[in-house]
Amino acid sequence: MRVELNALFRLYPLTGTGQHLEHLVAALRAGYPDIEIVERVPGRRLRGRAGKVWWEQAAWPMVARRSGDVLHAPHLAPPMAVPRTIVTAHDAIPFVLPAYGASRARRLYNLLTRAGLRRSRRVIAVSHWTRRELTTVLGVPADRIDVIHNGIAASLTPTRDDRDAAIRERFGLPARFALYLGALDARKNLGVLLRAWPDIWSATGAALVVAGRAPRPSSPVYVDWFRRHEDAPWLHVIGEVPEADKAALYRAAAVFVFPSRYEGFGLDPVEAMACGVPVVASDATSIPEVVGDAAVLVAPDDLQGWQRSVADVLSDPNRVASLRDAGIARARKFTWERAAESTAAVYAKAAG
Repeated sequence: MRVELNALFRLYPLTGTGQHLEHLVAALRAGYPDIEIVERVPGRRLRGRAGKVWWEQAAWPMVARRSGDVLHAPHLAPPMAVPRTIVTAHDAIPFVLPAYGASRARRLYNLLTRAGLRRSRRVIAVSHWTRRELTTVLGVPADRIDVIHNGIAASLTPTRDDRDAAIRERFGLPARFALYLGALDARKNLGVLLRAWPDIWSATGAALVVAGRAPRPSSPVYVDWFRRHEDAPWLHVIGEVPEADKAALYRAAAVFVFPSRYEGFGLDPVEAMACGVPVVASDATSIPEVVGDAAVLVAPDDLQGWQRSVADVLSDPNRVASLRDAGIARARKFTWERAAESTAAVYAKAAG
């Protein structure tokens, strides 16, 4: 079987979609040599939304439809002109969160996506939550959707290595801290942590380290989270972190905090679990499905709940040990080998 893959996100390897593409392709090639994976990548970085649409709707389908038994768009960009495409939906954010779909260009792009979904042969959703969004919001028939959870990179383990000794100095980390790592856009809800942290700092002495990439200030989903807290002794903002440093950064943290309002999957808390870090996360959207009973769950806007839950974990070694063991066990359920096995089955179903 020959699978033509829209590998656009090879140009954006630090994004969640880029990481998904990298790990899934590696697992498919390692486990299924009878499936020929042909990655199609634009010859140059595309300019804006128009360039992206040109690649997804014209350039890639024109080449792929000539030679592929199966076509796979591993992000939510199904081409309208090719009815046998498989498409992966990582979330339905632009369709359900108004700020993320507000621009005229985004609304037009959403129309293309809806039209392409109607013609797609199979749709892969990364969680049951996302599957439900696809059926209720976008009208995709449930019998055309396969749920395949993401995997965890093999480098994310609780076992310390040479990077751990240097990670504190490299990022100027405090002696004891809670970590947030992820994007910094509006849905991530960092405001509740910033409001909660003076009391947490007073009770536990633990600082808050925030890592991740912010959207452009001109973006409708940009929030200047830190303007009012620039001189706070408990806040350390370290920016984007290379993939190679993530495991050591997770392991250096006393607890991982994740107050997001909306996730299609929510990879960051599971990555922290895989590294042996206790997790306090919001109880919104797909997050309870993914973390199960291995994390402390708090309503996104429950300020006192965040203060109490984080302080309780930071103050109770027995709770830390219990969450650590449960988190490591939970994270082992999410492997790229398992994702590749399920994806190969979808390919066979679509080809048939």
